[in-house]
Amino acid sequence: MDLLLHLDNMSPVRSLARTKGASPTEFLGGLKHHQETTLRKDLGGATSYGMNILEKQLSKLKGKTAWITGGKRVGQEVAKILAEQGMNIVASYRSSSKEAEAIVKMAENAGATGLAIQADVSSRDSMKKAVELVAGKFTSIDILINMASVFKPVEFGNITEADWKANIEAHILGTFWPTQVISAIMPVGSHIINIADRTSLGKVYKGYLPYVVTKSAVASMTKAVATELAGRGIFVNAIAPGPILRPDDITEKEWAGIRDSSALKYNIDDDEAVAQFALLVLYLSTVTMASGYVYPLDQGQNL
Repeated sequence: MDLLLHLDNMSPVRSLARTKGASPTEFLGGLKHHQETTLRKDLGGATSYGMNILEKQLSKLKGKTAWITGGKRVGQEVAKILAEQGMNIVASYRSSSKEAEAIVKMAENAGATGLAIQADVSSRDSMKKAVELVAGKFTSIDILINMASVFKPVEFGNITEADWKANIEAHILGTFWPTQVISAIMPVGSHIINIADRTSLGKVYKGYLPYVVTKSAVASMTKAVATELAGRGIFVNAIAPGPILRPDDITEKEWAGIRDSSALKYNIDDDEAVAQFALLVLYLSTVTMASGYVYPLDQGQNL
């Protein structure tokens, strides 16, 4: 039994996550409370078996160190929920330190240790230098989350070399170089989490061809790298998200239309979408029975 098994039968927790302002941590807390109450009832008041399993899985994260590349938007919530499980956080950034410094502050507020470091994920040399600096504070990295990304619309006839370069650097090289370099200091039982896209598994949308192609490469890379690192006991998986947070170039009306277009008729807002993303990160940070897979999180957009 693992963390995802506990995500069934939790409508009270859904209500919490859908409440405006509910964080992934509040979502997780509600989930744990609901499980404890339900399972104690099922077991006639006995100690909650399910609660113990959930706590045991999450306790594996305490005292370990996670490295997050591209800590904007969703990355902020991912860093927060990992820090609240007792993890130290390394946040690397390319040009702006604002988001990385915010992650460090969140980690420290949660009682963990944070470190912001400049690194260009598309450069092997830059990543090697960053690892050397990080090694002065943390002797190993237990979880790597490759979140660096670009998402820019471009019509087919207007695609330029610059468009390809930006997407290849952010997604293909920006996933491979951190993985290659940081995995050298990852012990047995470590986890690497890549971010693909829902189009890697299902329907493809127009107007984002370089993004779609390079994100599909991330999905393929996930299985290939998992094969390379399997002998070292390192788990490599990916998330293929659909609509999580509204991009700046999409209006609120357009965003609502994207959500409404799903064949799965269940209302969801950005807060719950972020909570679901963070929960999947937690699962993939503790899973020991799967590697090389791409996990969809697409609000039924594949149907």
